[in-house]
This record gives sequence, structure tokens and C-alpha cells, in this order.
Amino acid sequence: MRIAVGGFMHETNTFVPAPTPWDDFVRAGPWPTVTEGEAIRATFRGLNLGIAHFMDAAQAAGHAIVPLAWAAAMPGGRVADDAFERMADRLIPALERHKPDAVYLELHGAMATQSHDDGEGELLRRVRAAIGPAAPILVSLDLHANVSPQMVELADFISSYRTYPHTDWGLAGARCAEWLPRVLAWKPRAARALRQSPFLIPVTTGCTYTEPSGGLYERLRKIEQQTGVHLSLNMGFPPADIRDVGPSVTAYGGTQAAVDAAADALFSALLAAEREFAAHRPLPAAEAVAEAMRISASASRPVVLSDTQDNPGAGAPSNTTGLIAELLRQRAERAALGIMHDPVAAAAAHRAGIGGRVATLGGGGTGPGQTPLPGPWRVAALSDGRFRGTSPMLRAAETNMGATALLAQGGVEVLVASIRQQPIHREVFTHIGVDLASRAIVALKSSAHFRAGFQEIAEQVIVCLAPGVNLEDPGCFAFTKIRPDVRLRPAPG
Repeated sequence: MRIAVGGFMHETNTFVPAPTPWDDFVRAGPWPTVTEGEAIRATFRGLNLGIAHFMDAAQAAGHAIVPLAWAAAMPGGRVADDAFERMADRLIPALERHKPDAVYLELHGAMATQSHDDGEGELLRRVRAAIGPAAPILVSLDLHANVSPQMVELADFISSYRTYPHTDWGLAGARCAEWLPRVLAWKPRAARALRQSPFLIPVTTGCTYTEPSGGLYERLRKIEQQTGVHLSLNMGFPPADIRDVGPSVTAYGGTQAAVDAAADALFSALLAAEREFAAHRPLPAAEAVAEAMRISASASRPVVLSDTQDNPGAGAPSNTTGLIAELLRQRAERAALGIMHDPVAAAAAHRAGIGGRVATLGGGGTGPGQTPLPGPWRVAALSDGRFRGTSPMLRAAETNMGATALLAQGGVEVLVASIRQQPIHREVFTHIGVDLASRAIVALKSSAHFRAGFQEIAEQVIVCLAPGVNLEDPGCFAFTKIRPDVRLRPAPG
């Protein structure tokens, strides 16, 4: 078979007012820039991305690959219509020309554009129109997808990540290739089901290092083995004011009866876990810092603080100063925080040089947590922000943070970078000379992805609430479009 492959990925926080422009897709950071045609084969080889694993598995099965285009941007506000159309213009005309036997797309599942709340549904509508009704469309999705009925109807197969942090990102693409023979055998088309949760959950509680999420994915695998039905459990991306926001179960198989039974079994497990989701209790920043200082006084490893409300992986600017201010106020020692997205401070540090001074850190943005922190901030180290990361979640040949600096005041160090991204790799710090084993507290602007690189060196992880736009409690968002009768937070019982 000739299988066309491509990807278009964005996780949209509709409560962030600034749209995501085309330049954000072009700007390379933790993953490759916009890539087209034959360059896809070499660029993605060996990476933990769906398209890379799909191509490897499909070619091993004897299929011919027709590479189209791939693009991803850091989470943020709605994708600008111009950006969406530019990417669609790289995919749809090529599909019309090639008329492939099948299509594989690496999508996120939580894209909203200026004109389309269901960005993936609109893209799939155009893909189907381009290739006709017969060729199957296979899709891999992020665990945080907000899955719509249109997505399930248009895609002949959906496989979502099963880990958060997304260490199995690539395996979702491989599953699409492995299940392709069964998709083709399910005539005239696969039976399918969608179950949408009656409640939202905080992003942090979807982490599969913790319960109940870890157990739910174990349950998924057991049901799948027993029934032969392919299942996905998506935790949803709550900061999205759209109809289909929230957790969901999707199922694909040969008969509707089997698909419905498998979907219902997993959905029942999700509903039964609501009380455990509700038990999650993050700490306000002052309490979290105090607790971290208490634990670290007798610990042999650093205590890790998750600054979840300024997580750039959920569209936050990654530049708030609340947690830094609290570390300074409580006179924390041997504390390191990152990644602070402040290109102005990074540039000032590079002009000042090591040992120089920067007058202020942060500030100037909109939203909570934007109070600037006065200096002097001492420039402790500088780098170009380029390194090879070893986290099992992302294995890019090179990560690029742009001009980067380590700024120090008192016992607190802040890693400042020029390209916004999460601290997924320990090399974020170690490449600039920070010995993490010697630090008492490591504070990270991330909700869970940091665990792939930092969990094994952490004495304890504390989720904390400092001011930021990525509200940890979904009930605090001002929804206007969500489905009726959806609880904005899990009920305690």
C-alpha cells in the first residue's frame, strides 16, 4: 500500500488571548521545525514521535510511505486562521495529487483555531474530501485530546498515548501501523464508539505516575486483551472553552456490540475513579516552599516543586515570578528554578557576562504573576541553550532554548531562556553547569512532563499553586460552550 503521512499538532488554551501564529510552528525548540516532503524521513528518524514510529513499522510491513508535511508549536492561544490554512495547504493538495491507499496523521486532538473549535475535526473533514470515502484514515492523538464525535466519525482508527509524561508518544504511531491489517479487514468500515466524561479533571491528576490514572491505563490494556477492541482513554485538556472538552473513551473494532461493551467497561472504570481524582490537593506556594524546605533539611536528594499554573505545556507564558518570590521570601538555600522564559533578561545577562549583574527579572506581561523581581541578579553561567536531552519522553538530536543564562540572588538560582518550553530533560540545568544532586529544591514550570527526567532524582514531588494563567482547578475557568451538565471538577463523592 501507498500510505501518505503527515502531522499537525497544537494544544490550544482558548483562555490565552493571543493567537498562535505560523512563526510559532516554524520556530524550532524541543522538536523539529515545519518539515515537508522527503526531508521527513531523515528529520524524524529515531525520534519519540508518532510519525517516526509509524513510518518504521509501516515500512517493515512492506508499505510505501508518501511523506507530506509535519508541524508542531508550543501550546498557546487559538491557532491563527492563517497558520491553519498554511498547513492545510501543505497537506490537502498533496493528498489530492497522490491519492494514497491510506493516510496516517499525527495530531494532538486539542487544537482550536480562530474559526474552528474542533481544529482536528475540520482538518479530517478536508482530508476525507481529498482522498474519498474508501481509503482509511489512521490517527494518533495526545493523551490530552478533547475528542469530538466528528473526529471519531471521520477517522477509521484512533490510538492515543497511554502515559503522562508521554514516554509512549512514538508507540501510538506504531500502534496505528500494527492495527492497519485489522482496520482494513473491518468491512465496510470499523465499528466505533465514543464516551464523553460528565466531569473534568485537573491536568496534574492525569499523570500516570500517580493514581487513579496509572490504574485506569492498566485496566484499558486488560480490556483490550480480553476483547480484541482497540481502546483509547483521553484525559482531555481542560483550559479549552469548547463543546467537547474533557476526558473520553474511544473504541474501534469489528462489531458494534464488542466495541460498545469494551467502551462501556473502560468508561465505567473512569466514572468510578471520580472520587480519587477529587482527592488531589495541591499546596499553595507558601505552604509548598515551607514543606520543601522542611523535607530537604534531612533529604539526600532534591525536593521537586511543580509550578503547574505557569506550565508552558498548557499554554502559560512560563514567565511568572510568584514561586521565585516565595523562595526568596523564605530564604531558601540551594534552590534552582526553570525554565523562566525571559528573552530580555537572557539578552541582558549575555551582555553583562559571567559575574555581571541584571537589574530585574520578569514582568511586563499580562495576567497573574507578572510582578517583576528587582535585582541585582548575578550572572552565574551562560550558554547558547543547545544540548542533547536524554529524557525518555523526547529524544531530539538537539534541544534549543535560545540564549540562556543562570541568574542568582541569595540562595536561589533561576534558569532563564529565550525559547519557551518545558523542563523535560535534566540537561536543561546540567548543560549550564548546575549539579542537581547538590541542590535542595528544584522548582520546575511544568505539570507532569518533568517527571520523565526528574522523578528518579527527586526525594519528593510537590504540586504547588503560584499565580498563573493555567488554572489548576478547571472549575475556575469561565466556560461558555461546554456541553450541558458537565461537572467542572470531579465530585468527592
